[in-house]
Amino acid sequence: MAAQNSPPPAPKKKHSRIKIIFEDEHIIVVNKQAGLLSVATDKMEPDTLHSRVVEYLKSENDKSWAFIVHRLDRETSGVMVLAKHKWHKEYLQEQFANREVHRIYHALAEGKPEKSIGTIHEWLLEDKFLKVKAVKKNHPRAREAITHYSVEDNDDFASLIQLTIETGRRHQIRVGLANLGCPVIGDEAHGAEGNPIGRIALHASSLEFLHPETDDPVRFEAPIPFGPE
Repeated sequence: MAAQNSPPPAPKKKHSRIKIIFEDEHIIVVNKQAGLLSVATDKMEPDTLHSRVVEYLKSENDKSWAFIVHRLDRETSGVMVLAKHKWHKEYLQEQFANREVHRIYHALAEGKPEKSIGTIHEWLLEDKFLKVKAVKKNHPRAREAITHYSVEDNDDFASLIQLTIETGRRHQIRVGLANLGCPVIGDEAHGAEGNPIGRIALHASSLEFLHPETDDPVRFEAPIPFGPE
């Protein structure tokens, strides 16, 4: 997809609890903060990215709504798109399902991969405790995960790694980097030695797709909030 940047119009109304990257009559693109759920689970958490966006939209028009198109893990920050109409949500989700959306992430990882550029091709299993691990391809519940990576910067202790994902499995990047021997900084669940920056250093930095109303290619970005010293 030959994507283009969309200059974001000024939000109709600033909202202290969400960072709006772009908004029009059809979609809203936001920069999700780390530590915030994308959407409520079965526990019905009251404060999520979705609930904050709905709150913002309803402050303009009480009949407005936001439809979740995709999710980021709670610990991951970065670009998310939400649709304002159901049919736009469905079209965007179709693009995700068909692997037509180009997603770029950045991670700050401990150490450095043996190869500076490569592809992590694994089969992942999520158990009943929601833990994710790599398993053999022939496992009946294994799901394919494909991640391409390149090291952009590094020092003696950490590497800033750009990653693009073909699939959108839960903890896909975190498990993949851990299995390369360089877990994401702060990701103690997957082998990181500590949490020196107070968060898991994984960020969705760019999202490219076809606009659901115009079919124009668009790209939205969120600045990387971390890097090697």
